[in-house]
Amino acid sequence: MNLVKAIPAAFLFVTSAALCAEYEEPPELSAQETVQDLPLWTETYRIEGQVPTDGFMAIYRINTAFGQFSASGPGMLQVRLTEIQALAALDHIQNDQQFIDAAEETAGETFGNLRQFAKQPKETLKGVPEGIGRFFKRTGRSAKTGLQKLGDVREGNLPGVDPENVSNLPGGSADQHASPQGSFTENVARAGGDVAVNILGFDKQRRRLAKELGVDPYTTNQLLAARLDEVTWAAFAGGLGVNVLTSLVPGGLILSSSSRLSDWVWDTAPGDLRVQVEETLLSIGVPGDQVDRFLRHSYYTLSMQAVVADSLRSLDGVQGRAEVLALILSIGSEGQARFLVQTLDMFKTYHLTKEPLNRLQVLGTIIGVGGDGNSLVMAPVDYLSWTETLDTFSANLAEVSEGPVVLYISGEISELAADKLNARDWTLEEPGIILPDAYPLR
Repeated sequence: MNLVKAIPAAFLFVTSAALCAEYEEPPELSAQETVQDLPLWTETYRIEGQVPTDGFMAIYRINTAFGQFSASGPGMLQVRLTEIQALAALDHIQNDQQFIDAAEETAGETFGNLRQFAKQPKETLKGVPEGIGRFFKRTGRSAKTGLQKLGDVREGNLPGVDPENVSNLPGGSADQHASPQGSFTENVARAGGDVAVNILGFDKQRRRLAKELGVDPYTTNQLLAARLDEVTWAAFAGGLGVNVLTSLVPGGLILSSSSRLSDWVWDTAPGDLRVQVEETLLSIGVPGDQVDRFLRHSYYTLSMQAVVADSLRSLDGVQGRAEVLALILSIGSEGQARFLVQTLDMFKTYHLTKEPLNRLQVLGTIIGVGGDGNSLVMAPVDYLSWTETLDTFSANLAEVSEGPVVLYISGEISELAADKLNARDWTLEEPGIILPDAYPLR
C-alpha cells in the first residue's frame, strides 16, 4: 500500500496552520520537576532552575567550575552530567603528585606537537544546537535532500566543516578532517617524523580511560576530549596504566555505572569500527559515495555512525532503509544529527519488539509504515508543544497517509498538542518507546 496518495505536490507546502491561530508559547519548565532523581546541585555542577523549551526540546543550562554547558534532547542531561563528573575526575588525576611526576618524565614538547594535529570542533560549549523543527516543516520529498551543492564538492567542503579552518589542518583538506573528534590518533599517525609512538596502544589506553569514566571516547565535548588526550598521553608515555590512574580518583567521581554506552564503542578500535559501519551500509544498498560522505561527516561522531549502521542493519527486510541516508547527510548541526540517530534507534526498537515495519520513507522526517499501512512517527523530543510547525506537519501528513497516524514520543506532550492531534485522528503513545539503556550517543 502506497503511503502517499496521488495529490498535487504543491499541496505539501500549503500552510494549513494559517487557518488556525490557537498556538501556545513553548513553556519554561521547572528543572526540579523534570530532572527526576538527579540532584540540581552537587560539588561539581549546578543545574539552572528554569528550563526553556523550543516546541520540541528542553534546553538545560549547567554551571560548573569548567564553564557553562547546555544539554538539549532526550537523555542529554545525564550525558552532560557524566561528562562533568569525568572532567572533575581528570582534574583530580592531573593534580595528583604521582601523575605529575610521571608527566614530568615524558617529553612535554612531543605531546604539544601531537596536539596540534588533533582538530578540535569549533562549537562552543555554551551553544545550543540548531533546532530539529526543520524535520517537521514539510511533508514533501525534496530532490536535493542530502545532496551536496556542486560548489561544495568542487571546493572540498563537507557539511559542517568550516572552510576557513581547513588551511590550518594537516594537508589542508576538509575531506580528511571532517570528524569533530576521534581522529586524534589518525592525525598523529599522518604526522610521522619524531612522533614515533605506538599509536594503537595510545588509542586503546584512551578508550579504556573513557570507559572507566563512563564517557564516549568520541565525545564532541571539546574540553573533555582534550583532557582525555592529555591525561592518556602523560600516563601512556610515563608508564602509568589506566588502573593506576583510576586508583587516584575518589570513588564518588567514577560514574561508569550510569553510562548508556555499549561495550563495543569502548572495546573496538576506531579503524575496525569504521570498517564495520562501511560494510554494513554497503550491504544494505547505500551507495558508496554516500557511505564515504557519512564516514567523513563533521556532525556524526563514530559512536553515532555506529548506531545508525546498527539500526539500519536491524531493520532487515524494511524497504527504503537505504534511502534515508540522504536525509541523514543533509543535517546542519549536531542536535539535528542526534535527533535522526535517535529516531532510527526508536524504529529499530519498534521493529524488533512490537511489530515488523514494511518500509521507511522521508517525508520531512523519517516516517515508518506498518503492516496495516499506518504511518508511524518517532519523535525523540523532550516536550512537544502545539506550534504552527507541528500544526502544518500533522495536517499535511494526515492528508497524505492512507492509514492512521501513530506518534511515539520519548518525552512529554502538552494538553493542547495532544487534543489537536487527537482531533486529526492521530494516536498518541506516551511515553512511547523508551530509548534503550545502551545508547551510545554523545
